[in-house]
Amino acid sequence: MKEKKNLQFISEMYSDAGAWRRMNQDACCVRIMKIGGHSIVLAAVCDGAGGLQEGDYASKSTIQFFNHWFDYTAGKNIQGKGQNELMQYFKKEIEQCIQKQNRLIYEYAQDKGIRTGTTLTLLLIADGKYMTAQVGDSRAYRISRELQQLTEDQSVVAREIKAGRLSEKEAKHDRRRNVILQCMGASENLQTVYESGNVGREDIFFLCSDGFVHELEEAEIKELFRPTSLADRASIKKRLMDAVSLVRKRGEKDNITIVLVKAYENCG
Repeated sequence: MKEKKNLQFISEMYSDAGAWRRMNQDACCVRIMKIGGHSIVLAAVCDGAGGLQEGDYASKSTIQFFNHWFDYTAGKNIQGKGQNELMQYFKKEIEQCIQKQNRLIYEYAQDKGIRTGTTLTLLLIADGKYMTAQVGDSRAYRISRELQQLTEDQSVVAREIKAGRLSEKEAKHDRRRNVILQCMGASENLQTVYESGNVGREDIFFLCSDGFVHELEEAEIKELFRPTSLADRASIKKRLMDAVSLVRKRGEKDNITIVLVKAYENCG
């Protein structure tokens, strides 16, 4: 009889205000749940929008919203669903959550007479499938054989690069580097971008605020998060702290946040 193979997950997260900022306007979460024969992972990173007020409120309230959803709603109505049906259900749920939280932040800002907002990069894994939801310029990556950026920055410089008006090298020093095209809470209209795919054995997924990527090359990121160096939660946490320390030493001025999820195969 063929041995049944199941994907399991381990995770950690780390957030740092950075060398120059007094306040950390980033927020993050990573949650794992086993229910009804399914392994469900939720990870999210939010970066309070610079230049707007109370970015820390926008980011932290968004993470709290999704934590509450995961605790009290995510596990409902998933019994008996196949993989494709399950992912369709979660996409609908997540979109409703994003739109509701966007309205809550927007109305909060209207009541106070301010403008506020946050990015949101979210990863949902259900068994052997993943889905990302993207608002703003935080990022999600996957490391399998190669490093793959799963999300596309919704920013001015990303738009200019795509149009061929700016090179990757020029973008690193462009004064518009931190200007994003949309964020949670800044307006009533929000267009979430979704991507999806399959989860492979020993895949590494990580989400980060933009403060993590400014000072690192892709080859360095891949080396920092080699699957063989991430054996358990303790080794993952050490790697995250080492990575943030390296970014700080190179002079990054922004807040720095990383959430990492590693898949592994459990035979049973």
